Amino acid sequence: MNRLLLVFLFSLYLAFSQAPVSAGDPADLLNGATQVNNVMVEMRDGVRLGTDILLPEGEGPFPVILFRNPYVKDGVTKSNGQGMLKEGYAIVSQDVRGRFTSEGVWDPFRNEGRDGHDTLEWIGKQPWCNGKIGLAGGSYLGFTQCINGPSPSKYLAAMNPIVPWGNTYHDIIYWGGALRFQLTHFWGGAQYLFGEGKPMPDIVEKGLFWHLPLITWDQQLGAEVFYLREWVRHPNYGEYWKPAEVGDSIENVTIPALYIGGWYDIFQTPVIDYWNGVRTRSKSEEARKRQYLIMGPWTHGVSPADGKVGDLVFGEHSNVHPDRLKKAFFAETMKGEDHGFSDRAPLQLFVMGSNVWRNESEWPLARTQFKPLYLSASGPANSASGEGRLSWDKTEDGRATDVFTYNPEDPAPTQGGALLWPTAGPRDQSEVEARKDVLVYSTDVLTETVEVTGPVKLILHAASSATDTDFTGKLVDVYPKDGKEVPYNLTDGIIRARYRNSDTTPSLIEPGRVYEYVINLGVTSNAFLPGHRIRVEISSSNFPRFDRNPNTGHEFGMDAQIQTAEQTIHHSEEHPSHLLLPIIPN
Repeated sequence: MNRLLLVFLFSLYLAFSQAPVSAGDPADLLNGATQVNNVMVEMRDGVRLGTDILLPEGEGPFPVILFRNPYVKDGVTKSNGQGMLKEGYAIVSQDVRGRFTSEGVWDPFRNEGRDGHDTLEWIGKQPWCNGKIGLAGGSYLGFTQCINGPSPSKYLAAMNPIVPWGNTYHDIIYWGGALRFQLTHFWGGAQYLFGEGKPMPDIVEKGLFWHLPLITWDQQLGAEVFYLREWVRHPNYGEYWKPAEVGDSIENVTIPALYIGGWYDIFQTPVIDYWNGVRTRSKSEEARKRQYLIMGPWTHGVSPADGKVGDLVFGEHSNVHPDRLKKAFFAETMKGEDHGFSDRAPLQLFVMGSNVWRNESEWPLARTQFKPLYLSASGPANSASGEGRLSWDKTEDGRATDVFTYNPEDPAPTQGGALLWPTAGPRDQSEVEARKDVLVYSTDVLTETVEVTGPVKLILHAASSATDTDFTGKLVDVYPKDGKEVPYNLTDGIIRARYRNSDTTPSLIEPGRVYEYVINLGVTSNAFLPGHRIRVEISSSNFPRFDRNPNTGHEFGMDAQIQTAEQTIHHSEEHPSHLLLPIIPN
């Protein structure tokens, strides 16, 4: 694996699993603290999970912070756990089922609900627990919190999910019916090999992303990874996914929570959806009032100290010091101390562009005006050198359609965005926009600030020569820079044609027929400043962020056949393709 990926993977483990290191020697602990490693906690089906316990000095009982971890529990025992131990908490760190010291089969996501509940019940009955348990951690450790947020355990008192998700099918595996390929197979493959003590091959240099059929992608790792194959075998939402979903049970989340998410994080939309779901649907009025969310300009590594994310710098003030927040939040919710959370706004968001923090109360913001920006063109809109336009009013520039060829052998490449990858974040899109299979539509240069904060959608009227294909969209902020224009991505999305109406019952399309596609482009908060342009890119691929649609209409992932597709985007009075932007009035 190249050095960049090695450094990136290590930084992720350090940030969210607290680093895969060996268990601590008691001499490393605070004076008077007690450590017991590898206690085997039995689940309801008899499987035992390896668990470390750290107890602070004193007689107890103590409030407890629980970390449930697929990345080696020992890292929490050595680092993050030490910090909370100093605050007087008992720390419990557990390898999830099938990982390292724990028994059972590693089947990502699908056992965390029941195992988490059983672990809460076990901890709550221990003499060193005072009956209050808080959940902590980020990424997968955030998911193990969110999936247990609705737990009926009386011991669960609070949680602090950082860059988490709650519904695995829509939040991590599929988006608009397309496989989130770079995330699922890079992460899934790396975790399998990590668990086996084997190195991950250099996925880029060896061209591993290009392998077809997807069902046998794992052969490149020298193994058959059953869960990667199961994800490919279940492209429709259904019973297979429900054990890994919070779904309607979010109404049963009755504890206070502090969430942290990022506009360029892979889980940017899921963290907002979960927070908003509890705030609006919890059966506990008190819990609805005590849900706090911070959304900043970050990727999956939260809050860089220097404020640099991707190619842009948002300022040192964009750092929110999540460890300090965590300590204050748990002290208030589990110890009864007053750290001002009762006076805190439910939503603290960072508006990129203007680079300021702002307190808000709901999502979408109550003053949002959803406004369409209509596509038009006086000539071909292919590439940034074309003649695609965006305007607030419907206009016809003498051209009702734009056409491009989508070739799965030469897909539009992923450049930045909400990725689990070193190149995540805002990146210069100039190379992508030079391609003829990317349509580019831009506003005139802005003369006043336009703030876009909220969910972004692209309403596309399109036809294809194929029976199944993809359409992609990307919202872009075009910066004036040194006499040139530099386009930086904000957020993006995709729709697989067969899933245009339903994620449970797909249906192929009729070649040549115009369909309306609603493409979810995710969420953002960005001030488009005077001198900038608002832009949208439209194509049929964003690879390897999403898998390549082979355009054949065959069963997903089962063969290697591909074909090109001729795509026609309509923008006329009859077929008014448009961006739907959440505009915040000045």
